[in-house]
Amino acid sequence: MTQGDHVRINSKEDSVKKLPFLLKRVASWDYTVPLVIKLEQYKDERSLSQNSLFHIWCRQMSKEFIGKVPNATEEGIKFMMKSKFLGTQSIQCGSQVFNEQVMPLPKEKGAMSFFMDEVYAWAADKDVLLSLPQYNEYTELKRNQNA
Repeated sequence: MTQGDHVRINSKEDSVKKLPFLLKRVASWDYTVPLVIKLEQYKDERSLSQNSLFHIWCRQMSKEFIGKVPNATEEGIKFMMKSKFLGTQSIQCGSQVFNEQVMPLPKEKGAMSFFMDEVYAWAADKDVLLSLPQYNEYTELKRNQNA
């Protein structure tokens, strides 16, 4: 068993089915390092697929805009999209305050999907058609949403 193992349980019936597996994992733990069992609400975290597609989009937008706006690098586009659609925050560390810090990408899949919808629409409004790979989780979520 490694750090970070997790088991998703969707119902009481599911918990009964998975209990023998959980007991086996606990029994097989190497107790040279203590074990922690943490129960928490499941969050459908954004996927690597969503992350990758967003970075592809930033690269595509950069290629479109770099001729007109010299600092429209991939990193610049990413910063602009996050600032425009996620906003900024002030962060205090001790007595020092850092104002206007760009919010990080959403951690949950649904929020990331909503953010990507906004980016896609913004790019389309600027006549930049972003790619939608057929076998990407974002594309699949959109397909299921429209079904």
